[in-house]
Amino acid sequence: MPGHTPGKKVVILGGGFGGVAAARAARSLIPVEHSVTLIDRSRVTRLCGMNPMLIVGERDVRKTGRSLGQLANRGIEFVESEISSIDTAGRSVQTAAGAYEYDYLVVGLGATYDWGAVPGSDLAYSFYDLETSRRLRRRLSRFRRGRLVISVAAPPYKCPPAPFETAMMIHWYFRKQGIRKDAEIIVTIPEPAPLAVAGPAASARLRDDLERRGIELRTGAGVISVRPDAMEAVYSDGSSLAADVIVTVPVHRVPRVVAESGLTNGKPWTPVNANTLETAASDVFAVGDVNVVPFGEGRAIPKAGVFAAGQGESVAATIASRILDTAPPPAYDGSGECFLAYSTTQSAMVGGTFLTPAGPQVGLRPPSMSGMRSKERFEKDWRRFRI
Repeated sequence: MPGHTPGKKVVILGGGFGGVAAARAARSLIPVEHSVTLIDRSRVTRLCGMNPMLIVGERDVRKTGRSLGQLANRGIEFVESEISSIDTAGRSVQTAAGAYEYDYLVVGLGATYDWGAVPGSDLAYSFYDLETSRRLRRRLSRFRRGRLVISVAAPPYKCPPAPFETAMMIHWYFRKQGIRKDAEIIVTIPEPAPLAVAGPAASARLRDDLERRGIELRTGAGVISVRPDAMEAVYSDGSSLAADVIVTVPVHRVPRVVAESGLTNGKPWTPVNANTLETAASDVFAVGDVNVVPFGEGRAIPKAGVFAAGQGESVAATIASRILDTAPPPAYDGSGECFLAYSTTQSAMVGGTFLTPAGPQVGLRPPSMSGMRSKERFEKDWRRFRI
């Protein structure tokens, strides 16, 4: 068949939003004689966007995951194995299950959490994975009065709205329990404003929404340590806060295997071409939290699942065009919206399109019941591999 090269191997590392989206889209775009293989160390992946509601008992743990083994039903080979090295020169990936050669590689291994970067944070609480969320859920069920502090260590971190959504949901939960008047909720962030990535208007609106709910916001204060008794946090501005419950957002790092591959070129995250998401290595792409896609001055596309999914689909279209020798697809435009639940019935939406000739067209849509319906539909679609 003219313009058709048989037998190409598309290998995808990581079964998060970006990896699954790339696998699904690639499989739908290229003929079956070309293989699509997804490798992840865990068969079950979790939707951490459910965690702010999980910690207050409003999500079922059993419904926060999906099995990557189901991808076989879509013609995608799934390999459950630890990835030990990436050889871009030899165009192969080494895993505990053996070596996998590739013609096109998509790296979607996300970010790892460096709990040691904030001494003592492992003694406090968090909500950035299932284990820490379940532990915080148990603690909140026993909370009756006192001060609760949510503290971010340093940007970038997954889902910029998450600390504020968590504060909103804890506020809602304490009101439901009839203890809100006896509870103080404080959020501290290292940035000068909340949701700065969405612009000053969005930041001002969110600040007002927090204040109306009696949630104190402190900016310019990244948490740098937690005392050994986990009852006091120390911040980058020299201040400290005593609290009955300290919740931290950990420092995020690029996975070791990616850094050792040379794809980061010594940078904190993997640089990519903003139009194609291709790395410095030919036919190797990076999607989601593992990469950095700059826009404007000193800013980058947020690390959030919805953006990772869009990147995965964009990369799959580029790979398909190269395999089939067709015209390249449109450049990646940085579109996506995140949810920010204010309660069990209302959710705001944050986002828009970041990469436009006129600059970012993004903002914060007010909380609404339709926003919550969209959030619930998004979660169901994720579990069914529609996202």
